[in-house]
Amino acid sequence: MLDLAFETSASVGSIALGNEKVVVQTMEFTSPKRHSASMFPALLRLGIPRLKLRRIIVGLGPGSFSGIRVSLAAAQGIALAQGIPVVGISSAYSVAWQHKNVTRLGVFADAKRGEAFCTAFQHGELERSTYLIPMAEIEDHASKFTLAVSAEPLPGILQRCHPRAGDLLALPDSLSGWVTEPPLEPIYLREPVAAK
Repeated sequence: MLDLAFETSASVGSIALGNEKVVVQTMEFTSPKRHSASMFPALLRLGIPRLKLRRIIVGLGPGSFSGIRVSLAAAQGIALAQGIPVVGISSAYSVAWQHKNVTRLGVFADAKRGEAFCTAFQHGELERSTYLIPMAEIEDHASKFTLAVSAEPLPGILQRCHPRAGDLLALPDSLSGWVTEPPLEPIYLREPVAAK
């Protein structure tokens, strides 16, 4: 059986159909509109209404809070209709999968409010879960990694690498980063502004 994966934490979003052995189909979308404008037509092109899935995987960020919420809502709706589980994992694991041979990889994202997210990997294995750093310290922090990447432009981070849904399909079930119990939430390490 096939899995469906969503990755909408960056300006380039994607969905993919496949499993840990093969990616059957993947679709990327970039749009000045929100990901939802491109994602739902892409799901129809994949033939989701007629496919029986095993599970759905969602990249939980860090990144675009609203983009991740859209994919979580779509995943939960499809899962409810099919009676299958939804699991999540940090989107940074996709980037680490693309750079498995890098000694120390820093995956950065804009956390807004003068801060950045960083997730650290060593040879593709999680070294440190996502944490916040002041944006003013990002260049110094990035210099401590063999390679520092971000999906969007950030000061001092020269290499771009966006997370991809197809990579999420390939991640082994043995990773400790899987979130399998509801509620699945975007990675957001501080209290929302509205709660203050």
